[in-house]
Amino acid sequence: MKPFEFIDHTGDVGVIVYGMTLPDLFRHAAEAFSLILTDIGGVREREERTISVTAEGVEELLVSWLNEFLYRFETEGLLFKRYDVEGMGDFHIKGKAWGEPYVEGRHCIRTVIKAVTYHQLRIERVEDIWKTQIIFDI
Repeated sequence: MKPFEFIDHTGDVGVIVYGMTLPDLFRHAAEAFSLILTDIGGVREREERTISVTAEGVEELLVSWLNEFLYRFETEGLLFKRYDVEGMGDFHIKGKAWGEPYVEGRHCIRTVIKAVTYHQLRIERVEDIWKTQIIFDI
């Protein structure tokens, strides 16, 4: 099973994400976020950050999780390469991310992401696989 696939979306970037478990789905969504933002091949795992977010439902939790990585990029210049979900419930997720600060000339920014949107967002279980579609405002 592939972790995600990019889809055409007018003026934005869309991705369909898959996971055997909800934590897998959230981890794969973060990986897709990173690939939209940068070439992760040039990102080293020099720094570790604990990420903990709370929301009122699973869709809101996914948006908050991804927006936390956008916030870390915008405020600390951090690019992440690897993610791990350590614990998750319906309203809370805690994990770790590894990466390093952006360095002009060494890292490229592929696409500037303005926000993670709720547009067409729906998390569902199809047979034994979790699936969601996420639209990133660029």
